[in-house]
Amino acid sequence: MAAQEALKSFWLQAPDGRLCAREQAKAWALREVWRAEGNGDHGLYSWVASKVKKTTNGKPTGANPSSSAMEQFFEKVDEDGDWFPGKHSGAQRGPKRVLTGVKVTAIVSAAKRLKAAGDEPTYAAVVAACPAATLNPATGQPVDKARVYTVFRESCYDDESDPEDTWDHRNRLARGALDAAAMLRRDAFAIHVMSLRYTVQWYFYNLVWCDLCNSIVPRTRRKAQELALARKAGKGWMSKAFQESSENYKLPKVLLKLNSSDTVRIWWVPILSRGKLHIEPLPDNFPGETQAGAAIMVERVRAALNVRFQGSTPPTVLFTDRGNGFYNSGTGAITDGYRTALRSNGLKAFFGQDASVQPGKLQEVMLHETAVAWIRLRLTKTLPREAWSETVDEYRARLKVCATYANANYDVDGLCRGFLKRVQELHRREGDRLSK
Repeated sequence: MAAQEALKSFWLQAPDGRLCAREQAKAWALREVWRAEGNGDHGLYSWVASKVKKTTNGKPTGANPSSSAMEQFFEKVDEDGDWFPGKHSGAQRGPKRVLTGVKVTAIVSAAKRLKAAGDEPTYAAVVAACPAATLNPATGQPVDKARVYTVFRESCYDDESDPEDTWDHRNRLARGALDAAAMLRRDAFAIHVMSLRYTVQWYFYNLVWCDLCNSIVPRTRRKAQELALARKAGKGWMSKAFQESSENYKLPKVLLKLNSSDTVRIWWVPILSRGKLHIEPLPDNFPGETQAGAAIMVERVRAALNVRFQGSTPPTVLFTDRGNGFYNSGTGAITDGYRTALRSNGLKAFFGQDASVQPGKLQEVMLHETAVAWIRLRLTKTLPREAWSETVDEYRARLKVCATYANANYDVDGLCRGFLKRVQELHRREGDRLSK
């Protein structure tokens, strides 16, 4: 038994932050397999790094090493003809860790305190909560986020959880799927659109994708925190065992749409046409998803098209969802207010007077929904530190900046040419959700 324990210790133990002998042997074997399959070294180090674990608390259960650390490890292996798993010179590998001891304790306490209060323990929040602990004395600046997240992965765990079940950036679980009836309606929509036999170019030159959108902007710090959790993407810092705990589920996205005394609702319309995205803010006291609101939207879209297409023929066919202001929710018949506004402004709806073939659940098929997702993502990334103090005019200005960013950094032209391909894929999947 003593020999077994000694062997176990040799293979599985190493100083924290290093690879034990077993993980070193695994890394070496993975590289041999990679090269035996005829692959070049591009991507090798990051792939191997993702398969091995550094030691934490005396066990190989910590974070993955970096790809550069993996490359340095293999360089030492290749230079040492007598290398064997577990061999090292005794010298400290890599740069000296800045976050140790009381600094780690402070960061762990701050992260867990933020999470207990309902806030997301982001890098920025932790740096703000414990600036001294996250300071790199060599630079006088906070350490980079990778160092803080390494502390999360190595030392943070949910209360009442196994201390070895440390945090990682795990998927937040959610519920919901399309039922058979919805899939049938979506497939029927795809079949109908394909039967029209319009080309990619026709859609590109004639369609204007637009919709009534709104943002709920907080007026208090507490509301800002609540909206931040509802807005949070699919991942969060948590232990695996607590992934199904209620506190780690996504807060309902509906919170982002519910107005209250501590919020203000700001309406805007995305206008996507011929390879460009424009955001048109709507006026104060906008009547929302009503016929009056649809009429105001049509007027704003017409004005925006006139400005953009001066000296050329603008597109005139509007494609929207089946919102209450546009169509009757039961029959799909166009509303009087929407029809009158279209006629008055020289525009028309893609489905004319009857959009009954268009189901309500088409989010990932509609091109403007992708554009809106880009805008909302950028809004999240440009959120002011004190979001509750941002004025309505400042928010509207930020919307326009987000549209400029989308035009410069996303394939807006390709998006405007992608409708027919999405429709064909929808039919191939028999109405099931698209992968994008």
